[in-house]
Amino acid sequence: MTKELEEFSSLFDLTPNIPILNINTTNKEISNTLETLVKPFNGNITNIQSTNERELKAKIKRAAYDYGIIYNSILNADNKETLMELINIGIRDSGYIIVIEDKEKDYNKIYPLLEEFDYGAIGSIDIFKNYNLIMAKKVHMWGM
Repeated sequence: MTKELEEFSSLFDLTPNIPILNINTTNKEISNTLETLVKPFNGNITNIQSTNERELKAKIKRAAYDYGIIYNSILNADNKETLMELINIGIRDSGYIIVIEDKEKDYNKIYPLLEEFDYGAIGSIDIFKNYNLIMAKKVHMWGM
């Protein structure tokens, strides 16, 4: 495992039966790292290799995931809000979203999108040489 993937692995608070949503159409290294990471904990990864709305609706379970990883999908999506809405449905309250996009893309467009869907503690983490990684926590907005 590379140093980058080791640092990526350290972002996860691993618990028994940890559920992770992985929307990743191209990077097998990240998918393989996630599989290796959760195996000792009997974790479950839902791998979706598409951003097709119909497929996402069929495969994403409501409030079922502690983490949602979205690789090179948000900024490429025709309808970013619809994609975020579907991902948001799957992540539990107090769960985390991790967005990974190519360095040459303007990742600052992701911050307002995450805020719109009630994510807080949004931060960029410099782990990958060729990618920006933004991590945020899903927060409760009751009574706001």
